[in-house]
Amino acid sequence: MPIRGIFFDAGNTLVVEEPGKHLWEMTITPIPDALEVLTALKPHYRLGVISNTVGSGDAELVQALEKAGIRPLIDALVTSRDFGVAKPDPAIYAEGARRLGVPLDATLMVGDRLDTDVAGALRAGIPAIWLRHAGAILIPGIAPTHVIDRLAELPAWLDATYPPKGTG
Repeated sequence: MPIRGIFFDAGNTLVVEEPGKHLWEMTITPIPDALEVLTALKPHYRLGVISNTVGSGDAELVQALEKAGIRPLIDALVTSRDFGVAKPDPAIYAEGARRLGVPLDATLMVGDRLDTDVAGALRAGIPAIWLRHAGAILIPGIAPTHVIDRLAELPAWLDATYPPKGTG
């Protein structure tokens, strides 16, 4: 089945995360290439955010994405606080797909954490793209579908791996 929806983690995948702070306490800035990548993908995919949050929920994540200039590019989002289930539980991915309006098996996940983003996507049966930051450490037994070192690498990998209709 072709990919129709792409999930992103929020912290350190779309916006710079400030450890130990709630969303409303952070200076929200997009990570390099986030706006350009989302803008390039938007015409071809439904875009969603699945985020593990503690004190923040859907409303706070919407505000953070607005502040970063990303919200207009996102079709749906799920926070663990408001949904009541966190990554790596496959249920949060199923809920994300429901909110995106696409079958779960037509989605993939992009995130910076192997233990939550990648492991959860793999448990949900969908491809998991690891955005590997400098100094990241492999976790034995968690094998991402693909590894990128910059978000800007994602569109070309998607085109090569899931060619648009009529080109493959």
